Order: sequence, then C-alpha cells, then structure tokens
Amino acid sequence: MKIEHVEAIHLRLPTVLEVADGTQDVLLVQLRTEDGTTGLGEVVSCSYVARAVVESPRSAPFRHGLAAIVTGLDVNDAAGIDAAMIEGTAWYGPGGIARHAMSGVDMALWDIRGKMAGVPVRRLLSDQPVDQVPAYASVLWPDTPSQVSASAAEFVAAGYQFVKYGWGPMGPDAALDVELVAAARQALGDAALMVDAGRAWDSATAIARSHAFAPYDVTWLEEALHPYDFEGHRLLCGESAVPIAGGEAITLLEEYDQLLATGLHYVQPDLGRVGGISYGQRLAQRAAVAQCRPVPHAFGTGVLLAASAQWTAAAAEPLTEYTRAPSPLARDLVRHTMNFRDGHLYLDDTPGLGVELDDEVVNRYRV
Repeated sequence: MKIEHVEAIHLRLPTVLEVADGTQDVLLVQLRTEDGTTGLGEVVSCSYVARAVVESPRSAPFRHGLAAIVTGLDVNDAAGIDAAMIEGTAWYGPGGIARHAMSGVDMALWDIRGKMAGVPVRRLLSDQPVDQVPAYASVLWPDTPSQVSASAAEFVAAGYQFVKYGWGPMGPDAALDVELVAAARQALGDAALMVDAGRAWDSATAIARSHAFAPYDVTWLEEALHPYDFEGHRLLCGESAVPIAGGEAITLLEEYDQLLATGLHYVQPDLGRVGGISYGQRLAQRAAVAQCRPVPHAFGTGVLLAASAQWTAAAAEPLTEYTRAPSPLARDLVRHTMNFRDGHLYLDDTPGLGVELDDEVVNRYRV
C-alpha cells in the first residue's frame, strides 16, 4: 500500500507565552494511503521550521522536503522509507530539525500499519505488551511553595501516583529550590516525585542540589545540565545523591550512546524528536545494554501521548509522561480511547495509535 498524500498540520494558540510549554504551538503530520487509511504523527520542534521540512518541494540533491520524498513509497517498507528520508535530507540533516520532522512521518506510519493489521501499535512492537501503563503527571513548577502544595494535593486527590514538576522558578535560588521540593513532597505523601531542573545548572551545582533534594525521596533529577554536556553528566551521575534522568533534547543514536555512557539512570527519548517509534525501539535496545531505564518524554498533544503510551507498553518497565498542561492543544485536540485512573493509562485494542483529531479544535487553531 503506497503513501498517496502527506499533510503538515500546524496549530498555534492565539497567545503563546515564552515558557517551557510546547503544547502552545504544535505540528502534526498526517499521511494518507491509496485506500484512504490515515495515520497521525507529532513533531516536537520549532513548528514553523519543521513544517517547511515536511512541505518543501524537491530541490537539488539531498535537500528535499519529506512529503516529496515519501509520497509513492510503500508504507510497509520501513527500511526503504527511513533510508529515503535520511538520504533526501542529508544536506541539512541528519539530526536536528530533519530528524524531528522525520519523527512525525515515522509515527504516522506506525499508526497506519496498526490500522492495516487491525491491532494497536503496541502489539506490533511486542508479543506481550501490557494494557495499562503507569503515567506520571507533568507540569511546570508553580511560583511559590504554597502553590506547589495546592497543586500536589489536587494530583493526589485525582489519583496520580507519580508527579513531576519542572522549569518555572527552579534554578537560581538554592533555598527556594529546596522549599519547592519540600512542599511537593509533603503534599504528595507516598506518591513519587520527579524534579525537572530545565538545564539550570553546571555539574557542581547540580551535584549540590541533588544532595539537598535527597531527603525528600526524589525519584529522579531531570535535565539538570545542558543536554550535550556529556562530561558534566558523567560527573553528576557519579556523585549525585538521587538518580539522574535526561535525553529529551538530543536526536541521534550516536549522541545517546555518549549520554548512556555517563552512567545515566533514566533515558528520556522524545518520540517526536528522536526519529519516531522506530528509533525509539533502537534506543531502547541500547539502553538495555547500558542498564538504563527508558521513559518517554511526552510533553505534547494526545498524539504524542498515545504514541508514547503504546511504545512504553511494549517495554520491560512501562512508564510514560502525561502532560497536564492547560493548553487546549494538549487536552482537547484528539479523541482517544485511553482512560486514566489510579495512576495508570488503560489502553484498549483500537487499531493503530487509537487517536482521531477533533476537527473543531483543528479549525480553531490551525495556522
């Protein structure tokens, strides 16, 4: 079955705040085959630039747009499509924006393959996937410890067993950082607490913060350093008082090899950046060798959430991020059959990724 049409769907809120929330401005990729079967994928990047990567026409060698590259190819020729995208974007790839956009195409292809086979994507990835996935609530840090307490109490009341706070005011003030973490821990009770530092520190500062946070039973400290500071990660992983997580920003497997070699405890590929589900699978194999647990970064729309849930459902230790951002693009863009209760996402047997776009939301926010 051949790919007949590729569409980039760019959605953006009327007002976009300069905060660490990519759900305000998103890019989806929709593929359609000859028989009308459609698949959805999500690109986690700069949406305007990634859209150009998808839509650009054929040009001089190695600098084509993805739609022009993959149209006419067989959806089941995974290796051929991957090779064509890598070769066709080689002048401006292989990593960065090219790989981000390829992620959306790959994700959409898995959606189509699941629909054609009549099974959810996780059953294409594993003979024994799980049907319920632990999911941690993920939000930005509120501004004050009292606001953190109120927020955490709401998550506990809603049944969340894992909660991550990130970015926001964390970073410059050590005393405030500890107060924020202490407030979250007290309000969460026995629920797991993850801390995302948003690249705030150098290795020495991150090591010091890890020791300050250790009394509060932090499950992991995430993105404490610049993502490409591999030497800093080696020092941090060796001396931290809490487990270290990272990897959401990088794209190439060779870069992940360097990160995994630092002793990282949790690796967090974003399936909308790393090359889609296909490259997520390759990375999971590398992580297993390094004895590092893969947990998808999924601060996006319901498309990315569905792909991440299906992917981790096929993993040895399932766990996914579950964005609780207030954006309508995070909460209302897709209709899906996943249900959240008691700290887990429950997956049914809907073929593919199990998501459909809400046309009203698309029309309201389409660029």
